[in-house]
Amino acid sequence: MAPPSVIVVGGGAMGSSAACELARRGHPVTVLEQHDMQHARGSSHGSSRIVRLAYADPFYVRLAMTARPDWDELQRHNDVEVFRRTGGVDHGPRELLEPFAAAMDAAGAAYEWLTPGEASRRWPGLRFDEAVLFQPDAGVAHPDNTLAILQRDARAHGAQWHPHTRVDGINQSTDGVSVVAGDRTFTADQVVVTAGVWSHRLAGLPADDAIQVQPAHFVPVDSESPWPTFIHRRTDERGRELPEAYGLPSPDGVKVGFHGGGKLVDPDDRDFAVVDEEVADLRAYVGQWLPGLDPATLEPGTCLYGGLAEDDFIIDRTDRLTVAAGFSGHGFKFVPLVGRMVADLVAGTAQPEPRFTISAHRTTT
Repeated sequence: MAPPSVIVVGGGAMGSSAACELARRGHPVTVLEQHDMQHARGSSHGSSRIVRLAYADPFYVRLAMTARPDWDELQRHNDVEVFRRTGGVDHGPRELLEPFAAAMDAAGAAYEWLTPGEASRRWPGLRFDEAVLFQPDAGVAHPDNTLAILQRDARAHGAQWHPHTRVDGINQSTDGVSVVAGDRTFTADQVVVTAGVWSHRLAGLPADDAIQVQPAHFVPVDSESPWPTFIHRRTDERGRELPEAYGLPSPDGVKVGFHGGGKLVDPDDRDFAVVDEEVADLRAYVGQWLPGLDPATLEPGTCLYGGLAEDDFIIDRTDRLTVAAGFSGHGFKFVPLVGRMVADLVAGTAQPEPRFTISAHRTTT
């Protein structure tokens, strides 16, 4: 029996991974992408994303441990940089870091406690807070290269790509699915929706706010100095938690940003304008905590976050519709794994993870 034909709606990171895995398994695959094959209007572009194991939840530590070897495998088979292991540090007040150490203990992930002095000797470009948690398997993924490789491999296995094809609606019947895009209708046995912040309007998902965040790249003072990925879990002078600061080396310098903040936007009508106050905050943070970077070299950018309230993903199947959504903010490290999870749901060889079901999200909103 031939594998079912599949339409993938959304050709970003998760859609490209799903299309690649499905095509490798012999499914006829058609990808409908509303923008170019690679574009900067969603959450899958750029030259760097953190790949880490450090979570405060053992569930996500185990999931990240499952996904982590996929990056080494992807790199082994390609000449361009897809993943670079750098190690990763979390630093801040020890009480904020202990849940991450406990979760890694529970999942069996390796880590090491360092003093600020020990960490500074390893990475002189950073100034460290009270305690430092080092995880050696963390690193940096290259989104643009990852997408190019997944899309190339998907097409090599027969997947057809239709850029500039915006989907207006999805209809299921006993015979299959029909996907309407303007004056065109595409048909297949099943459909996969991986459309980022646009997924909720196509698949009846809980509301998904589109938030434009603005990390920036800075030029290192010493181009030879090593940089890990880093997350600074901060508090103010009264001990209240502040938005986390994060950073990572990239081909464009060292990227630094804040997790949280940003501004609500219409994903179909963005001006990509940065918020001056946040740019000033980033420059001030670099001046205080990152002596290895030149604050004057700040080059701002924007990225679109679209996450659900629980920070859990949706990877679920209902009848002929499979949905993978809610990844912005911490999902890119799971890109190869999500492709396999989606393909398993399409094939009917696996059940959805209970935390990733649509019903789990609806009952908690």
